[in-house]
Amino acid sequence: MKNSNKINEDLSTPLALPLPNTAFTRRGIAFNPNDDIWAWVDGPFGLRLDYRRFVGQYRFFREPLKHALLFFAKSSSASHLSNLFQEFVHFLSLRDEAIPLPTITAADVGNYAARLDEHERWRVGRLNVLLQKWGALRIPGVEPDCIKYLRERRKPGNTKGKAVLTRDPEEGPFTEAEYTALYKAVDAAYGTGDVPKWVAVLTRLLFACGGRISQYASLKVKDLTVRDGSFALLLPQAKTREAHARTSFKEFDLSPQTGRLAQEYITDLNMLGHGDDSALFPESIVMMLGTSENRRAEADLFLGHCTSPALSRIFSKSLHAIAPPTERLAFSPIPVVPRRFRYTFGVRLAEEGASKTVIADRLGHADLQHVGVYVQASPKIVENIDKAIGAQLAPLARAFKGQLVEGEEHSTYKDAPGSRIIDFRVSKDPVGSCAGKGSGCAFNKPVACYTCFKFEPWLNAPHQKVLLRLQVEREKWVSDERLAAINDDAILAVQEVIAECAVVWAQREQETTS
Repeated sequence: MKNSNKINEDLSTPLALPLPNTAFTRRGIAFNPNDDIWAWVDGPFGLRLDYRRFVGQYRFFREPLKHALLFFAKSSSASHLSNLFQEFVHFLSLRDEAIPLPTITAADVGNYAARLDEHERWRVGRLNVLLQKWGALRIPGVEPDCIKYLRERRKPGNTKGKAVLTRDPEEGPFTEAEYTALYKAVDAAYGTGDVPKWVAVLTRLLFACGGRISQYASLKVKDLTVRDGSFALLLPQAKTREAHARTSFKEFDLSPQTGRLAQEYITDLNMLGHGDDSALFPESIVMMLGTSENRRAEADLFLGHCTSPALSRIFSKSLHAIAPPTERLAFSPIPVVPRRFRYTFGVRLAEEGASKTVIADRLGHADLQHVGVYVQASPKIVENIDKAIGAQLAPLARAFKGQLVEGEEHSTYKDAPGSRIIDFRVSKDPVGSCAGKGSGCAFNKPVACYTCFKFEPWLNAPHQKVLLRLQVEREKWVSDERLAAINDDAILAVQEVIAECAVVWAQREQETTS
């Protein structure tokens, strides 16, 4: 192997540029790069890189790897740094240890790629990021032919949105039936004391906002706001490249039930001494078996917060015990991890008629490249809706989640600006009212209204005309089941409203004739 002996000799001696005794992360956390364990807590993420695991022939990679990762420690997030470290560990774990590795060559990376299963080919791309920087910094340990090979080779990425597109029963979004069953199961388990209140609150907030678990780990008590009897959550935004996870926020309206539950939970926290600046899901509450080693400074903004991996793990474990069965997995319990709530939130937005821009905004994406999967996955695998049997299907679908009212006089916000919902394509007469006064709503009205819990349809309103319009639009896309099915939930919801109106009119007619 060309120059292998020279490079091996270089690796056995100190590098030309020694590591500094003190360095600072992108977030300003000080650490000593010479330590064999890099450990710190960065916002909601806890990092621990143990270089002592490189033993035997791999011992020579300790110092070069530290030099390469020092660049990422200074410029990237703790999670990205950890991913690169773990990828290098995985690369070494698939090697035949009987074969010496004085330096990393193109053949070594090629053999690694060949050993990966199809669903793990994305790992080559992550390894490429580390080794390219390793080579660019001229750190010993990586051959030039390896850098050239990686630069020219097409690196397969992780399949974006595969779990969403395929409606994976273990990792993808919940079905409507699973969504409802899980929601009810958590409420029932909380009522019987089988899950603590924080689990019930986090479940509701995951359903309501669709955020990443790191965003919930960053929440503080003061992020729940109450104005004029309405509840909202200020959710810290992740992956914004800002100073920390609490630099920017996005506001989400909460249902009265979720808002009151969260408010009760906060009252409990206050009684335990947790003030407005305390974590909403504090480590002392979530980790009942004992908190982790305290690696945060007293002045740390996230002092007392759970790390996101710990919050995710304990939450998932809590729900595993009470998760209802799903027919998609032969009636085994629904696998519950926080990411599935996010996928479900995105798909439901698409099904309610939200545009890609709205979906990206609600999910906190900086661009539209990752939200297309939600629109593509939004049509449910259902039979074409037939007018003749639609009224029979509507009560079973439970797509309508609002409250039927007599008219505007009985609505939550009578005559309030923005409260009237009108479909001018079919009539100038309103079809109902919005219990949220349309505040901050960017959804397609009234299509999305019929599936919204804030919708208050009026008894004597042109719902039949709205249904006819939606059915006509559906027929236009009959050749494309994906597009045709986008408004199926709304159609079912309108049919359910019509059915409820019919029941009321029938009861009144019976009372008149009796």
